[in-house]
Amino acid sequence: MELFKGDAIKRVNKLLDKGEKRRTKLQENIEKLQEDANLLYQAVQDDFNETILEDKEPNKKLQSDLDKVRGELQTAQFQLSQIDTVIEAELEKSKKDIDRERREFRDSKHEEFQEIFDELNQAKIAYLEKMIECRKKNSEYANEHSKTFRDISHRLGLRTDDPREHYRLSINMRFQRDEYYSPILTPDEHRDAFMDNKLSYLTAKNKDKFKQ
Repeated sequence: MELFKGDAIKRVNKLLDKGEKRRTKLQENIEKLQEDANLLYQAVQDDFNETILEDKEPNKKLQSDLDKVRGELQTAQFQLSQIDTVIEAELEKSKKDIDRERREFRDSKHEEFQEIFDELNQAKIAYLEKMIECRKKNSEYANEHSKTFRDISHRLGLRTDDPREHYRLSINMRFQRDEYYSPILTPDEHRDAFMDNKLSYLTAKNKDKFKQ
């Protein structure tokens, strides 16, 4: 399987980063132009007052500079208002490529997960087969125990417990207990492994419990 490259993702991220930088630059430029426009407006007003008081010609350059700054400010504000629309239009063009890369990424992991699933399935089958083996042996043991000790116990008046309870496994346990740890998988062990990515405390503690 060819390694996933993610060219479309890189392209879109580059576009978004570029758009964010452009947005920041426009915002900073608008702030500066607004300050310049305010200063120039005040200068024009001061010059206007001076022309009246001093009976002189107005400074046309101040008004020209103010008009120019206001024009640049209007342009920058319009560009800022349109930047999301421009970015969205460019992103729309990339949606199919992103969907394609998403499928490619999923497919690139197929063999890896297929192998893990196969190992899990084989482990599950081996676990169930071993449980079947244990149940059969337990049944054989109970029969052999009864044949061996039932009559003699009756003759001697001995009370014996039910041999079916010896070496018994139960699938009804909801959680492991320290005083009766079982090799049967319980819901709490399943949950800890699946949800918390760890072995339950008692599972780790008893990992060598049944070794001879």
